[in-house]
Amino acid sequence: MRALALVLLLLVGAVPAAAATRVVGSGESIQAAVDAAEPGDTVLVRPGSYAGPGGVALVHVRKSGLILRATRSALLDARGYRYGVLVGDERAVGADACKPPTVRGFALEGFTIRGAGQAGLHLAGVDGFALRDGVYLDNARHGVFPLCAAHGQIAENFAAGHGDAAIAVVGSSHVVVEDNSVTRSAIGIAIENSSHALVRKNQLFGNSAGLLIAVLAGRPLPLTDRVRIEENSIIENNHGGRPAPSADAGVGAIASAAGIPTGAGILNAGGDHVSIERNVVLGNDSFGVAAFASPDARQDPRSDPFVDAQSVQRNVILLNGHDPDPLRASTPGADIVFVPDRIDFANGRLVELDPDSSDNCYGDNRYFTDSPMEVTGSLACP
Repeated sequence: MRALALVLLLLVGAVPAAAATRVVGSGESIQAAVDAAEPGDTVLVRPGSYAGPGGVALVHVRKSGLILRATRSALLDARGYRYGVLVGDERAVGADACKPPTVRGFALEGFTIRGAGQAGLHLAGVDGFALRDGVYLDNARHGVFPLCAAHGQIAENFAAGHGDAAIAVVGSSHVVVEDNSVTRSAIGIAIENSSHALVRKNQLFGNSAGLLIAVLAGRPLPLTDRVRIEENSIIENNHGGRPAPSADAGVGAIASAAGIPTGAGILNAGGDHVSIERNVVLGNDSFGVAAFASPDARQDPRSDPFVDAQSVQRNVILLNGHDPDPLRASTPGADIVFVPDRIDFANGRLVELDPDSSDNCYGDNRYFTDSPMEVTGSLACP
């Protein structure tokens, strides 16, 4: 409720004096209620199963200031649709920059969304959003996918069974991802080409990889900068095989560009000013916390592939790296791995030296192994 109120504060001056609640019962159309709603209205969906003939989205929200609310027993069966819920405009991303937002203020509380061909919930060009207490199951790529979005919160959701990042924040700014539980997905949470993100108090377990911070080529924002990773539990992310490459060159393409190993805890691939503090990272087969130069960023002349000003402090990083992915032969398994240079991980060949990695630091972590050996001591935090 606190997050929903913050969203509505963004709409002061646009919300009518008497906002309405539009109730949708089982067998009725959620889309019809959304189309009839005015800014500030709530669409309240009763328990039941909601489906349709297929298409782009089971529910498409084009207006600012709407709240969609339900319990988790309201199931959006998105089979046959690209998205369960689409908010904004798919065309809100250009080749080099995000377009201005088309929706200002949106909140979704509750719902179970499953079976979408791409993402359970996709926000494209949305400024001001809160997504709480939902369940996202077996959507082909993502559970929650904000793209070119800003000033939002993704909190207290459960996601499982996604072929890419279950929660993927891409080309976005000032997004908080907190208190979510993610399992059985290729990647638990990904922050890609985004700025000013906070990832806090999430539980990531039983995925192929836990948490990815990355810079990829060909995105609206050419960098990932100022990301805080705090108080997360990232445990035994050793599920299945390697994360599958995306079907196209979209989000998660780093999996096809270089391969994210199964058994990855936290991987920073090219992010700057990334703070990793007070996390518990246990039992991930390839590594606990690793920093690599982005293997993909050099394809974009706007991007810097190297990790700069990363701080890793006061974490518990134990029992990782005991059974590394065999395709990741160039880097041995360890609790902490730091590879500042750009490496071709397919053959272990050095591609480009980091001109200066001394602005990264490690301090007050509990761990057993690091690679290269004693690298954390050589980069101690002041």
